[in-house]
Amino acid sequence: MCGRGGEMPVQEPTVVTVQVFINSFGSLNAANMDYNIDVFLRQRWNDHRLQLSGNRTRITVLDPAMQAKIWKPDTYFNNVKDASVHKVTMPNILLRIDKNGDILYSMRVTLRLTCSMEFADYPFDEQVCGSVISSYANTDDVIIYEWDQDLPIDMPDELEIAQFDLLEDRRVTESDTQVYVTGNFSSLKVSFDLRRQNGYHVLQTYIPTILIVVISWVSFWLDPNAVPGRVSLGVTTLLTLTTLASGIRAQLPPVSYVKAIDVWIGMCMIMVFGALLEFTFVNWLANKKMIGEPSLAFRLPLALFGSDEEEVGLDSGVGDSDKVDSEAAPDDTNSYQDPEPSGADPKEPKNYYSHAMAIDRLCRGFFPGAFLIFNLIYWPYYLMRQHTPGEMMDDTSFAA
Repeated sequence: MCGRGGEMPVQEPTVVTVQVFINSFGSLNAANMDYNIDVFLRQRWNDHRLQLSGNRTRITVLDPAMQAKIWKPDTYFNNVKDASVHKVTMPNILLRIDKNGDILYSMRVTLRLTCSMEFADYPFDEQVCGSVISSYANTDDVIIYEWDQDLPIDMPDELEIAQFDLLEDRRVTESDTQVYVTGNFSSLKVSFDLRRQNGYHVLQTYIPTILIVVISWVSFWLDPNAVPGRVSLGVTTLLTLTTLASGIRAQLPPVSYVKAIDVWIGMCMIMVFGALLEFTFVNWLANKKMIGEPSLAFRLPLALFGSDEEEVGLDSGVGDSDKVDSEAAPDDTNSYQDPEPSGADPKEPKNYYSHAMAIDRLCRGFFPGAFLIFNLIYWPYYLMRQHTPGEMMDDTSFAA
């Protein structure tokens, strides 16, 4: 006790050293913005009241009733959605007391933690996920948290994360103080830099959409009047691409900004829809009657991409049967010729069939060329962004 006029002794805060062993790291759930992690949470501190007497160097407390009587820090993770302590075959909790009063408190827990993700570069994104470990009720004048100096975060060498690479050179641990209206709380921060692997999305998304776009270009080699074939081809590829895009959107949260996958799907839809619109135009042009000389807009495709001989022969407006009959008829001036029916036009008006074929020929090179240029811009841009070191999340990213 203090004498009269004396002062109360100042109690030093308990220093809790934390070390985490990551047993498994679940894949990030983009739709829910969370991930699962299975860890061994190890905490060490000194309690001089529990110093051992005699020759025993340490004891392990297994009885839950005895464990409950020993003071333990009220450690919590501020961004946890769900957590559970493994209990097979016994509760996975270790409480060991050394002779000098040092205490090791270890438990195996599975945590489901939130992660604020950014999907502007999806699926070429790089996510920074982590957590803040702190005391829930004891301020920094009672508990001070520190990371283990030797190995704060440990994990097996063979640890793998589905669709992600864990960048160990950008794994960050630091100490901090959380300031709330209830007081200042000592805390520990840990963050993991995760880079998404592209193999899955290349096989499941990019290659199928490329094939769908290429299939839509087959219509450029079909006759402009082949309405059933070209319409069914265009509509089928467009609906298939729409279904594939819907499946991709279902895996992501409904964010308001444009993602890299949206740019790709949007360009593929433009290519497929453009091929369908091109058929509509050339079909109308192939059946349009030519009155007078065609304008420059109609003559230019024909001048640049002229029709083949067999296509030009169809430009006269005369049917194929009439053409065959005229070729088969002998050049005999004495042969009998039926007079033209009264009131019939001496020459049927020409149409723009050869111009339609020229536009088809133009699109055979324009659509693949435009798609190739888009790929030459798209892939280098997003791959360079993914492999360029970005800034780590600020402190607010780990706020509760």
